[in-house]
Amino acid sequence: MSKTVGVVGLGAMGSAMAIMLVKAGFDVVGYDPRDEALDEFEENGGTRAGSPRDVAAATEVVILSLPTIGAFESVLREQGSIPSSGKDGLVIIDTCTLPIEVKQEGAQIAEAAGMTLIDGTVSGNRDMILAKTLTAYMSGDEDAYNACTDILSAFTRKHTFVGAFGNASKIKFVINHLVCVLTAANAEAMAMGLKAGLKAEDIYDLVQGSAANSVLWEIRGQMMVSENYTSSRGNFGMASKDGPVIGEFAQDMNYPAPLFQAALQMHNAAVGMGMYDIDTAALCRLYENLGGVER
Repeated sequence: MSKTVGVVGLGAMGSAMAIMLVKAGFDVVGYDPRDEALDEFEENGGTRAGSPRDVAAATEVVILSLPTIGAFESVLREQGSIPSSGKDGLVIIDTCTLPIEVKQEGAQIAEAAGMTLIDGTVSGNRDMILAKTLTAYMSGDEDAYNACTDILSAFTRKHTFVGAFGNASKIKFVINHLVCVLTAANAEAMAMGLKAGLKAEDIYDLVQGSAANSVLWEIRGQMMVSENYTSSRGNFGMASKDGPVIGEFAQDMNYPAPLFQAALQMHNAAVGMGMYDIDTAALCRLYENLGGVER
């Protein structure tokens, strides 16, 4: 491969992207403020950098996988930032779930430095990256996207250009809205069946064979049956991080989203009960507690 790719943010998602890029034959340069993340990155074949600026200086394309608005703004504004590298023509692929206006400001900063920032989002988790079943959505500069398709193909099953800047974030909001609502609905239905005296295994099997079946039911319904909620598929972090972003997005359009708000309230309740680090299928446990269900 002729391209050297940078990854800034080596958490669960970013480190998995880096692993897959190395496996695909790319030279990968990465940065994370945590030494342990950099150590693991080097063990998996990456080259450690001292700052986002150093990553940009050594690469042609930089992928951002960052957890917060503050982290995103830091790599674009503060000392040692990507724009301070002066790397004219650099393409930045942002994969974070953030307010669109924050990404737009980032794109303006990048443009002023002669760089292009793509609004990108992904649907999936670390396991799906490592299995190459992740789906990605990209929006903004189509020429910049076309120049990066080989990079995106290294860690996705499918990636799609969805038009004007911000559209990738919008479709991610729609998807996460559905995941939030459907997970809560599945958990509520399972707990209701248990309250009625049905067996969890029977509920799962019969729903799976009905018109109400879904991918989420097949994955999370099994977890509700076993009551084993340890998984890397998705914890309650979405409620804490992405939920407010989606809620504000709807509010800014004066769009009512009552189902989402009701489901988000249940996710937040689970976080309040200490369930943050387990799979959101554990909403079933919350509903069972509320309904006085005994298995």
